[in-house]
Amino acid sequence: AIEHHAGLHAAQFLEELGFDVTYLGCDGHGRVQLSELEAALRSDTVLVSVMLANNEVGTVQPIADVSRLVRKYAHKHGQSIAIHTDAVQAPGWLPLDVDTLGVDALSLSSHKLGGPKGTGVLYLRRATPFRPLIHGGGQEMQKRAGTENVAGIAGTAVALEMAVRGIAERSVYVRALREHLREGILARIPGAVANGCQENCLPNNLNVSFPGIESDTLVMLLDAEGIAVSSGSACSNSTWEPSHVLMAMGVPIRRAVASIRFSLGESTTVEEIDAVLALLPAQVERAQSVAAAGASQFED
Repeated sequence: AIEHHAGLHAAQFLEELGFDVTYLGCDGHGRVQLSELEAALRSDTVLVSVMLANNEVGTVQPIADVSRLVRKYAHKHGQSIAIHTDAVQAPGWLPLDVDTLGVDALSLSSHKLGGPKGTGVLYLRRATPFRPLIHGGGQEMQKRAGTENVAGIAGTAVALEMAVRGIAERSVYVRALREHLREGILARIPGAVANGCQENCLPNNLNVSFPGIESDTLVMLLDAEGIAVSSGSACSNSTWEPSHVLMAMGVPIRRAVASIRFSLGESTTVEEIDAVLALLPAQVERAQSVAAAGASQFED
């Protein structure tokens, strides 16, 4: 239920083809519950897909534990169950070792790690069943037909090499900035709530709900001040609807539509965080006034 729409829409397409898809819920921090996964496994289960880190709230899933559970179940029942993880948010922040994770398939998107747009990576463990979507040639080991995008492949390879360098140092630095931002927001703005797990999480992602606002209003107000934030997923914020991730976590709808995502990077500075903290309270008050005026007009 908390997967990126890239995964959810693929699952919905499988349903159109006749597959029976089970959508797992999560706890209030956005973590998949292993007990629910175990109960959902069936004699005809062929695939389990759980994202490594959530794009909206940053919660990191226990993929190695997921893999062990699925392997144990499959071995006990004489089944073959493939395990896939959407690891798009992880490069540069989390170590990516497919053997440690225990997955059969892992997907990445190049632009999320500083590579060229329109290029991705699909890791497949040997002997994992696979049927190509594009036919007509034997390129990419019979997995994807068509002339290879050499520039995209080369750019992605370099971006990956750069992303894996200094992960530990980068994560420590950015996580400290994230904590400074989170603590500053909670101290300055009464009623603000940080969403998602605050321990097992991406160091560069902070999702906060502010009382009495509409998130899009605050996004525009901050943009006018030169501060770029997003409401929900940056890939789907052109449509106004509550975040499906926050709703799956059990977040009340008023809090869900008042959430903002702050994304940090290794180039972010303490001075920039302090500048955001200095500007944010007044902009939240303005957003609250806009929401209150709109509610008043609706009542009239």
